[in-house]
Amino acid sequence: MLALFLLVASTHFAALLSPGPDFFLLIRTALAHGRRQADGCAGGIALANLLSMLLVLLALGLLPDKSAGLWTALQVLGGGYFAYIGLQALLTRRQLNLQAGEQAATGSWWRGLYQGLLASSVNPKLPLFYAGLFGVLRDAAIPSWGLALVMLWMTLVVWGWDLALVRLLSHRRWRTWLQRQIRWLDRGCGALLLVLGGWLLVSGLGDIY
Repeated sequence: MLALFLLVASTHFAALLSPGPDFFLLIRTALAHGRRQADGCAGGIALANLLSMLLVLLALGLLPDKSAGLWTALQVLGGGYFAYIGLQALLTRRQLNLQAGEQAATGSWWRGLYQGLLASSVNPKLPLFYAGLFGVLRDAAIPSWGLALVMLWMTLVVWGWDLALVRLLSHRRWRTWLQRQIRWLDRGCGALLLVLGGWLLVSGLGDIY
């Protein structure tokens, strides 16, 4: 159980390290409106992740216990999705251009909360990502309290990382390091996603055949 948690947690955190839409939303908010609004945006992103996890669990809980075919299909779909974004991360040659500058002092925390919640809630990749993760945990027969701890952990990790990111963006040394290491971050994320995706595909296809 501990090994499974470490795999899921490390994959989730690696996905956070690879810059995506939420990352660039935080950058724009911090530079245009300041740390206060960016902190609210971080809270909104974390809340959207929690709501997405709850909706995924609700949807999965509505599936009847005998619907093994649906669970297998979900497992294969999640594995294919993880493998796809893992390959994308491995093959990408993304470059970041983080312009140096003073962060604005104005901004509303509540506006940032709404901004982050809205932006992440309409991201269709978020529920698919968590559906794949919860498919892994279901196969391991994780109890309800274990799922609750996993959800709390992932929500706090999203929130804590985004808050830290807002503060690190104000340091030129960090911006320079991130611009230099972005390719390695993408490759690390891609490798972990490929491992989890391959596991899901092998397990799901094994149930079929």
